[in-house]
Parts: sequence; C-alpha cells; structure tokens
Amino acid sequence: MTQKFNFYEEVEVLPNCEHSEYVGKKGIVMGVSEENGMIYSYAITLIDGESGICLNPNCLKPTGKQFKREDFY
Repeated sequence: MTQKFNFYEEVEVLPNCEHSEYVGKKGIVMGVSEENGMIYSYAITLIDGESGICLNPNCLKPTGKQFKREDFY
C-alpha cells in the first residue's frame, strides 16, 4: 500500500528510489499528484534547497517532523 504524506511533512528518500542522487536526503512535501484516490508522486523541496522534485511515494519515508504552511510562505 502506498504511504500517504501530509503537506509540509518532512520525508527521507529511501535507497530504492529511481533517482539515486537523492537517496538519504531529507525534504518537505509541497505537493501531490493524485487522481481518484491514487497517489502518483509527491513534489518535494529538499532541505538543501533544491525544489520541484517529483518522487514516487514508495521511495519516501516519514521522519516524524511536521512543519506548518507559515514556515514556508
């Protein structure tokens, strides 16, 4: 089952990610590609500043940290 993440939740990129350059990095969920209840990808802004990265939800895990919208806008 695909994990569902909240907006502004911190996630870490797992080793099974097809984009190996992001493995082990942490980022914040800024968007979601979802249709009819199926999640296709999450838009992530990495902690190191790179943004607009779309990753499969199966290659992400939660860190337990949740931010607020005000932290970014």
